[in-house]
Amino acid sequence: MNVKSITENLLKTGESARVEFVNSIKTPDAVARAVCGMLNGNGGTILVGVDDCGTAAGECTEAEANSLRHFLQSKVTPQILFTTTLDTIPGGKVIVVDVPEGVDRPYVFDGTIYVRTGSRTVKADAEMMRTMVENRARETERWERRTASGLAVADLAGNLIQQTIRNAEQKRGYTFTDSKNLETVLTDLSLSRYGQLTNAADVLFGKRVALRQPQTRLRAVCFETDKGGSYTDERLFEGPAFELLDHTMAFLKKHVAIGADFPTESLQRESRPQYPFEALREGLVNALAHRDYASFGGSIAVSVYPERIEIWNSGKLPEGLTESDLQRETHASILVNPDISHVFYLHEFMERVGRGTFKIVQACRAFGMRVPKWSQDSGGVRLRFYAGVSTRKAVWRMNPRQEMCLHELRPGAVLRVRDYMKRFGTEVSERQARRDLAEMEAAGCLEKRGSGPKTEYVRTEKRD
Repeated sequence: MNVKSITENLLKTGESARVEFVNSIKTPDAVARAVCGMLNGNGGTILVGVDDCGTAAGECTEAEANSLRHFLQSKVTPQILFTTTLDTIPGGKVIVVDVPEGVDRPYVFDGTIYVRTGSRTVKADAEMMRTMVENRARETERWERRTASGLAVADLAGNLIQQTIRNAEQKRGYTFTDSKNLETVLTDLSLSRYGQLTNAADVLFGKRVALRQPQTRLRAVCFETDKGGSYTDERLFEGPAFELLDHTMAFLKKHVAIGADFPTESLQRESRPQYPFEALREGLVNALAHRDYASFGGSIAVSVYPERIEIWNSGKLPEGLTESDLQRETHASILVNPDISHVFYLHEFMERVGRGTFKIVQACRAFGMRVPKWSQDSGGVRLRFYAGVSTRKAVWRMNPRQEMCLHELRPGAVLRVRDYMKRFGTEVSERQARRDLAEMEAAGCLEKRGSGPKTEYVRTEKRD
């Protein structure tokens, strides 16, 4: 099932506390009231351009979706990330507004607080308003909103902020009060409050964030066996969140093995990685956006094993959300760090509120892999990916070193262990280099000659 099929299922299920139909895009106030009500409740989805029976009432357009997004961003306060998407369904196109459970209640539209009562959106009564205000007063300010003491705009990566502005305006249709004034931009994004930069600004853009926030570092390790222990590569990355994402994806692409199949009737290799990289990236984005940054002893750890990859981040699942819920088509969306998540959305690293974990599951299923597993352990949340299993008989999972070697060597070329390490495996041990060569020999791409110190490998005619 794809993401758009989820929309079709919501139409069939009908209206509820977390689903509302709005007949026409010409009534944006009705959409805003529903958004406000769901923010003050458990979140949900509003489908616009749908009649009471769940049938498309016409053809909504991308321009109308963008116009509605602008309207909601400007009219619902305080601002929070919700996503507005145009989906094609049988019978037409509808606008889908996915709304998380709000963390800065009460939310207001047109001076009024709205809540969900069953499948209806109503004005909050005096008791409801009092309860929300009292709860807000009792809550401690979340870590991402706290002042980052001593942090100045000069300490932030201006190029990343400029990139955020371009993406927000050109790709997300976001409107800033003054896009040429960085302090104003940061205020618009809730990264500056009362003239002081927040921890979220440091996490997202801080040039030397690890000096002030050492828990933002990310450790990546590639282990030799599935039991851990000895490892072939280890990196400690630090910097703004977007740089952590880039560095870690490069690490994964370096160490994720490539499955190589040599059909008996052909010398041409067919290959693909063990994992869908879009799912790995989504898992990393979730870890960076939803982790508990207030845990100074925590971090993010990425572990690559021969048959699995694990992403661990400090924190816990929001109350009421279980590990199995994350595998479902839809579940309650609770943003742990809404301000950080919003900027990830503006960078197009997050697409739809509440759909990210299902997107991971969907990508892995399409790849023929086991469904990934989330678990809470060791003071954090662990996402475990299982390597894809090919149904073909002759399969060899080739790593990037081996792929480069076979690509560059011509039939008849001679290679020794030290040659291989110097040209293709400068960062691996001699033990690992011998293992690489043995695998290529077993696949028929190299022919072993001699023994002991005189051992050499000759490139065969088998193509890479």
